[in-house]
Amino acid sequence: MLARLLPLWRRLPAFLGRGLPWLVAVGAIAYLGIYLVLAVLHLRYPFELEWMEGGAVDHVRHILSGKRLYDRPTIDFVPFIYTPLYFYVSAAASKVFGLGFFSLRLVSFLSSLGCFALIGLFVHRETKSRLSAVLAAGLFAGTYRESVAFMDIARVDSLALLFLLLGLYVLRFREGLGFRLLSVAFFLLSFLTKQSMLVAAAPLAVYALFSDGWKRGLGFGVALFGTIGLSIFALDRLHGGWFRYYVFFLPSQHPNVPAMWVDYWIEDLFAPLAVSFAAALYWFAASGEGARKARLFWFFAAAGVLGTSWGGRLHAGGWPNVLMPAFAVLAILFGLGIATALESIGQAPEALRARLRAAAFGIAALQLACVIYDPRRLVPSRSDEQAGHAFVKRLGELPGDVWVPAHGHLPALAGKRTFAHEMAMQDILGIGGGPAGIALRDELREALKTQRFGAVIPDTDFYKKEINLFYQRNDKDPPLFGGNDFFPVTGMRTRPRSVFYPRPGAQRR
Repeated sequence: MLARLLPLWRRLPAFLGRGLPWLVAVGAIAYLGIYLVLAVLHLRYPFELEWMEGGAVDHVRHILSGKRLYDRPTIDFVPFIYTPLYFYVSAAASKVFGLGFFSLRLVSFLSSLGCFALIGLFVHRETKSRLSAVLAAGLFAGTYRESVAFMDIARVDSLALLFLLLGLYVLRFREGLGFRLLSVAFFLLSFLTKQSMLVAAAPLAVYALFSDGWKRGLGFGVALFGTIGLSIFALDRLHGGWFRYYVFFLPSQHPNVPAMWVDYWIEDLFAPLAVSFAAALYWFAASGEGARKARLFWFFAAAGVLGTSWGGRLHAGGWPNVLMPAFAVLAILFGLGIATALESIGQAPEALRARLRAAAFGIAALQLACVIYDPRRLVPSRSDEQAGHAFVKRLGELPGDVWVPAHGHLPALAGKRTFAHEMAMQDILGIGGGPAGIALRDELREALKTQRFGAVIPDTDFYKKEINLFYQRNDKDPPLFGGNDFFPVTGMRTRPRSVFYPRPGAQRR
């Protein structure tokens, strides 16, 4: 028996060397396929997948009504603390497909597909290895859960990342003044989608000094920071000073999270992508002399991208969606490292090649396995949708305006007016928004005191004291939802809790 098994054991490395590449490629493609299925299911879901999505829809509604996006905060509308481009692109999509989650998610979904394609193109252009390109794109798709499933929802992240990757691609693979200006344009668009992308682009001005010489490099830096500076000036003038208030002043008031100085690297990055870090270090160390410019480029690109994700996590409210740029670059470096390892193995003694290839693909398989997740948890159920429709119907039956602080879009589905999103107001009320914050606080208190709303339906303890002072629950009301119905599949786990009706005589207190 042992004599029969021994030849098979000796042939095992060769078998693994041939079979593992296919197995690993299938795993990477599976992540891409799972993401596509989830994204299509999400596109058709008519309610929030994450609790701020409805606020994004309200932003687009605000734009389509012809109003300025940034203005004095009121109970009717307060913008999120992002630059505006995603909302205007989504407004254009809404002109074609109608106002709702579908249009906004479609922008993010198509942007994410562009990100997958660019990640694969980066690796293929650098290494000529199609397999490594597939592995890189598949790994990024596999980080979907690690970045809390924000790639395809109505949030700014995927569009901002797409513009950043486009800028990186043009800067890396195209030469000449026109292409340098094109890369600047993409970096500008990335910044106009999410202002933190400025941190990702800034180190590339240093790369340009090394790559293009000090005159052209300096010109690139002047063009990059000059266009961004001019856009800030123009948008601020256009909005009467409110652009800087929302996009820069309010974010600067967010407290730091000291634990993230270390946890970002250990828990956010090393835990799921330790193999990618090892592959990146290997590529920087083992890539040949001909890759000197590539190493220089990816050093500065990685510094900027890892820095912008780190900065996002260092501030209170920085959800793991800010890790998407870091995951994208680490996926690219993973692909570069695998391709370089396979190239080096091809030069090893023939007797070792099969074992080394098996080891390389085994390591790649380990990395893919580290980000495995259960996609079923990210799919809203039929009962979630039914509960949502029942809740909207109930909203329509309530008299007058209804304030749902965390879901201002839901009353609109019932034919009622919308109000500012709780999170946008918290950014002003909770961290010192200056005179505008004081005025908004007074407006909220006055609206509750005068019982402006026919009903208030909170999720959280936002303005709990004032709501309880001027409104009350009816203990005979049936519960709004049963079991786990209508919770979002990602982000903060919250849903409307109870209906509060005007308290008789409370206005006289």
